[in-house]
Amino acid sequence: MYNNDLFKYMQQLHQYIQQQDQRILQLNHLIRELKKDVEKIKSQPVTNVEKIEYKFDQLKVEQLDGTLNIGLNPMTPDQIDNFDVQQKGMNINGVQQQLREQLFRLCSEEINQFLNTDCAGFIEQAEQQFDLRLDEPHRRHIIEDIRKQIESRINYYINGQSLTEQDSLLDKKQEILLQVKKDVENSIMHFLQHLPKES
Repeated sequence: MYNNDLFKYMQQLHQYIQQQDQRILQLNHLIRELKKDVEKIKSQPVTNVEKIEYKFDQLKVEQLDGTLNIGLNPMTPDQIDNFDVQQKGMNINGVQQQLREQLFRLCSEEINQFLNTDCAGFIEQAEQQFDLRLDEPHRRHIIEDIRKQIESRINYYINGQSLTEQDSLLDKKQEILLQVKKDVENSIMHFLQHLPKES
């Protein structure tokens, strides 16, 4: 009995260390990306605007047309793209929507890979933890039930992100995958924990 408890503890400890190791690798990758971004920002020319005084009482507008550039760097005119103005606000060439769709595809592919390969192993580990034994059809049923809910979970986490072209989709994908996988694992643990044991 003591050896069995020690074995379970060692398994859990090993799994925890692996998760921490994976997290450290992800954080190191994130730090490298942030350093690159900082270096990129440092290398850009700086525009210094001293003091601007507006005297609106002397301003006379007879005709209003042309292009208004707000928040764009005049030093890099190649950044200026066509803007599609919609009633609900500004949509920069549908960039937000394109980024969300691209991020959804990336996340869906990886989560489906996780469900196809690693999820069954996680269920088996959880079964051992709760001293249960499920048959293969039952495991497949759990995975397929989760698969039906995955799309809404991915969209939920994507909609919580504010995306710009400067964001690294790989970093955003990793954040979302960690959250979705955690949700999957928590739901499996909750389901098995409340499953009646056979006498």
